[in-house]
Amino acid sequence: MKSTIQEILIENIQSDNETGITFIDERNSLTHLSYKKIYIEACYKLHALQEKGLKPGDELIFQFESNRNFVITFWACVLGKIIPVPVAFVAAANTVKKISGIWKRLKNPFIITDKTVLKTTFQNHEKYDAVFSEMLDKFIVYDELQFSKRAIPIKAESTDIVFIQFSSGSTGEPKGVINTHEAIIYNYNDYVSNINVSSKDRFLGWVPLIHDMGLVFFHIVPLLANASQFLMPPTLFLTYPELWMESMSEHQITISGSPNFGYRMVLDNLDRITLEKLTLNKVRLMVNSAEPVSISDCRKFSKAFEKQGFPQNTVRAAYGLAEAVLGVSMNHNEEEESKEYFLNRGKLNVGDEIVISENKTEITASYANLGTFNYTEITIVDKDNNILPDKSLGFVRLRSKAITRGYYNDSASTKKSISEEGWLNTGDIGFLDNKKLVLTGRAKEMILINGQNYFPNDIDCLLEEIPGINFQQAISCNIFNENTNTDEIYVFVLYKDKIRNFIELSTQIKKHISLKIGVKVNGVIAVDKIHKTTSGKPQRYMLRDNFFKGKYDEFIEEVRQEKKLIKEELKELSKQQVENKIISVIKNVTEIDFIDINTNFFDLGITSIQTVQVKVILEELFMEQIEEVILFKYTNIRELSEYFYKDVLKNKNEIENISKNIERENSAKSRMQRLLKSSSH
Repeated sequence: MKSTIQEILIENIQSDNETGITFIDERNSLTHLSYKKIYIEACYKLHALQEKGLKPGDELIFQFESNRNFVITFWACVLGKIIPVPVAFVAAANTVKKISGIWKRLKNPFIITDKTVLKTTFQNHEKYDAVFSEMLDKFIVYDELQFSKRAIPIKAESTDIVFIQFSSGSTGEPKGVINTHEAIIYNYNDYVSNINVSSKDRFLGWVPLIHDMGLVFFHIVPLLANASQFLMPPTLFLTYPELWMESMSEHQITISGSPNFGYRMVLDNLDRITLEKLTLNKVRLMVNSAEPVSISDCRKFSKAFEKQGFPQNTVRAAYGLAEAVLGVSMNHNEEEESKEYFLNRGKLNVGDEIVISENKTEITASYANLGTFNYTEITIVDKDNNILPDKSLGFVRLRSKAITRGYYNDSASTKKSISEEGWLNTGDIGFLDNKKLVLTGRAKEMILINGQNYFPNDIDCLLEEIPGINFQQAISCNIFNENTNTDEIYVFVLYKDKIRNFIELSTQIKKHISLKIGVKVNGVIAVDKIHKTTSGKPQRYMLRDNFFKGKYDEFIEEVRQEKKLIKEELKELSKQQVENKIISVIKNVTEIDFIDINTNFFDLGITSIQTVQVKVILEELFMEQIEEVILFKYTNIRELSEYFYKDVLKNKNEIENISKNIERENSAKSRMQRLLKSSSH
């Protein structure tokens, strides 16, 4: 049995099977390279890299736009025991900063690119960070590497590092996951065993190769299986989402997949697909992984292409992470539909026994069954690492031969995340149900309010229920308030319209979240971009960091000034208009059609959650923060209306008019009494 992926590649190209990679570079542009051709080109590139001074154990940062250039260079490194470090191509300031941080983690790094403009970018940053001078000294342009001589592969050991996968940024500090030959082969054998990967399969992937799902599942796995693979740049998919389905049909693909947002993109663009031209009966597996999975989206996707022969129940929810090379668990049974768990939001604290509902209700959140696991040990533990029983919520730990031995040149992060017994603390929260894994969210993103946990991905789903807010256009995260020592919920929305219209949207958001889960959204902020990882996960930490750095202060002040203007307009409301608005709020929350304005709220059966909802809605309606106990002080609509009319809106003009009317009325009564007195004599 082969112990390195080097050996497997060499054995496969000696077979009669002429399989390889078809690069879908543009809509009507295909380039095919057999694995044998890739091996030969990689040997030439290896020699050219060696001429540049690279030796076994040196690191090479990848900055590629071309999948073809990436693949050739990757295998050149594997054959020469050089360590590839794939990083997203520099397109923004935060990516440049990430590369400089990665460079400082490495021992003897070089950098290679197929875009010469990158040199100018580094030169522009030289004055800010001396590390860019080092990069420019060890800067390699792919097209300048000469095809002068074939290098002889350097034999690798099973424990050698194949590549370093740096985190795509769920935190501010990227960590480099070590991937060895033995770990990759162990993970590959998992796929062979559980989903019967063979040389007869045909893979299609558009997930970027700098991401573990793209590199491992859609490139390394089919190559090791000597199966055909088709690679599409992510930018091409994002431009033409219909091309994914068209390519699946044209090339008779058997295995494909994407993060959940890819399925959403196709569903949102069905009108661009000529459905009658598709034949999808060869597809046997579609993986949905790398971000929270929506079982509803899986079903909609399957149904959308049923008439085109797409086998139902083919979209499979899965769980994987770079620290395990990739795959951990998956729904393997093709006859069984992926299960959706409807969990009571009130029982989502660590240590809680989860409460499952049969159907979705107002008090439940939906989570996907991510399948079973055969090659990985999984335990659910509490904060003290005590193992919790089935159906108890806790921290997810993993152990297997695929689990990374540590983070590259980062002993502190390694010690924090991986125990001496080999258990990896994933940072995820979830539970097991008869060996089926369900995740509810990330521990570091969890929001704690009044002793109750809330997960941002659940709140994001609720936000999408609001008309006009599409997938990942509104992202929630926790902002810690040091004055009150509590978490607060903030929502960041892609928005470029007028401030006043934004205030209306903000009110909708706060009202909707309050009505749905009974918590307050403390702030809604318009942003022009929501940064995401390579798999499409929102980078909440960047929104949080920008908030604390004051990058949204100008916008917040604009909103405050506009609210002042609205508040002045509200002062023109009559007492009856204020009362009508409050009646509408109480009816909306309690769902009671007729309410007497003198009836005590608590005689209506109003709950503690509903009092919070009423408070949140009234604050947005009248542009004023009010006391927590407001409904306990003013216990019916009449009293509450008077409070808002007099104390909140401070309608002094009308109050003065009322006073004058009373005075006039009293004067009139006095005159009448005097007249009556005089007439009686």
